[in-house]
Amino acid sequence: MTKNLRRVMGAVALLFLASCAGGEDEATDSPLESTEQGVIYCGPLCPPNYATVGFACSTACPGGCPNAVSCAPIPTTVTLWGTPQTVTVPVGQVGTSRICWNTSGLSYPVWIKVSANGAPEQLFTKESDRGKHCENAPWIQAPGTYVFTIKTAKEGGSVLATTTVFGVTP
Repeated sequence: MTKNLRRVMGAVALLFLASCAGGEDEATDSPLESTEQGVIYCGPLCPPNYATVGFACSTACPGGCPNAVSCAPIPTTVTLWGTPQTVTVPVGQVGTSRICWNTSGLSYPVWIKVSANGAPEQLFTKESDRGKHCENAPWIQAPGTYVFTIKTAKEGGSVLATTTVFGVTP
């Protein structure tokens, strides 16, 4: 082995050891190595937005085997839909659409807003458990167009998903 190659390999080994300096109680901020399924972190925990897919042994991490965790990114899924999307409403009455969403993989709360017939948005509900949920919108009128959006902030924010529910007469 040449002197330069030994120096480079020594530097790489020091970088790996430094990345695991936090010990087994906490994951490092950067991955130790990439795998086809994800990344390996020293310690027993994956970082936020990653799921544990297995345990690993790494010579770059302190402690006995297993001393690392294999982590894969949690896919971000943001969907929003109404059932039914077209609500038939008899004259003088109101109808109901069940508004459902899936915010799996998000690490922050979102707000579900609604705009009726082009009016300014109103808060429909706040989602903070990052999961699947449904709520009824029992005030659909005909004729009417109700645009539901999932937003990243209570005021303003980015739109992550949208769906439209229509109120129609029979």
